Amino acid sequence: MYEPGDVRRYYNNYGSREWNRLEERIHGRVEYEVTLHILERHLPENAYILDAGGGPGRYAIELAGLGHRVYLIDISGEQLDIARGKIEEAGVRDRVTEIEEMDICDLSGIPDATFDAVICLGGALSYVRENRFKALTELIRVARPGSPLIVSVMSLLGTFHLISTFDGANFLEDIRDHVEWDPETPFPEVIDSVPGSEEWHAPMTLYTSTYMRKMLEDQGCEVVELAATNTITSSYPRGLKRISSSREALEMLLRLEMEFCTRPGLVDMGQHLIVVARTPV
Repeated sequence: MYEPGDVRRYYNNYGSREWNRLEERIHGRVEYEVTLHILERHLPENAYILDAGGGPGRYAIELAGLGHRVYLIDISGEQLDIARGKIEEAGVRDRVTEIEEMDICDLSGIPDATFDAVICLGGALSYVRENRFKALTELIRVARPGSPLIVSVMSLLGTFHLISTFDGANFLEDIRDHVEWDPETPFPEVIDSVPGSEEWHAPMTLYTSTYMRKMLEDQGCEVVELAATNTITSSYPRGLKRISSSREALEMLLRLEMEFCTRPGLVDMGQHLIVVARTPV
């Protein structure tokens, strides 16, 4: 069950690590660069954009620097305090029109059809768990008809792909303690983690691209593109040392991640699924 207070406390306590994680390790840098690649290809020029669940403002700052106006919201007041400082430091405060604490499940303070585009990146839609339909309805409501909606979620198959990387014997031996799935039944297209399991930093829902496509289409959206971050880059914390030390290798890795991010055979192997859709006309 979604507990907004738990998510808020987690990210309040997580603090500046949320800002730092996208630059300290290759895994985070790939996530950031691939996501920007998708945004730049699909956002209209000089748009008014809602950055929902935008945390410390990395994407808000980047979009403001590209000439967009951005309305930044997040459930964590601490993350938004970090965002205010980073936005001032970047010199784009005049283009970030609002910075407000808000839950993506309740955007009632925002009128219908306000934005030229809506983005909800990282794991916000995963953290709201069973309220994902309510959150998606709200994100669509505040977007102008026919405008881009770009959302990302935690990948189900991509996450399970890490079992071998982390040699997750304990996870496999006691799988019912970690995900809400009965192994006597077929494997699902969407799955919730078990609250209290130490395998997850917070309770979340994991999705396949098939489920995400259907969820958006059931809301009347047209799915334009499915993509993923980190299709070939593991989040293994001690990996990639040799690539990190080589500028040429790192540049080629980033190029390949962008080349592969929309390949159908690799999308579900990524860590964050990204869905680009158009809202109902």
